[in-house]
Amino acid sequence: MMMRGSLAQGLYDAGIRWRPQNGDWFCLDTNDVDPWLVAPGAIELGMHDGATVLMFHGASEWAMDAVHAVDATWLPSESQVRQLLLEHAGAGVVVQLESRHEGVRCRLQLEDWLYESSAEQAVDAYASVLLAVLERAREQS
Repeated sequence: MMMRGSLAQGLYDAGIRWRPQNGDWFCLDTNDVDPWLVAPGAIELGMHDGATVLMFHGASEWAMDAVHAVDATWLPSESQVRQLLLEHAGAGVVVQLESRHEGVRCRLQLEDWLYESSAEQAVDAYASVLLAVLERAREQS
């Protein structure tokens, strides 16, 4: 399952920037139900005036050839969000993911600060905790 578009937008608003790579998912509107995959032969990475563009190949339903990556919303995978969480939380962090009947719970412990989030899927739980870590860092700076 893909990350919810609203969480992806929240990550962008909190300062997380996308450096597109093959295998990444994105949407052009956070309400999209059909995300796009960057993959050779379908949607490829290119450059135009020094900016990364997503070039659509064989997508006859599109009336465009390319879109600037900054105009797309990255939908990071569970492993990508987990890596971002560990990078932004810093040393000494303990992150646990617990499966529950109604979904998952992600718990982050950093010294005396504890934050947890529950969601239907792990990627959303990790993203919610990452947003809390980013907010905490902003408040402390």
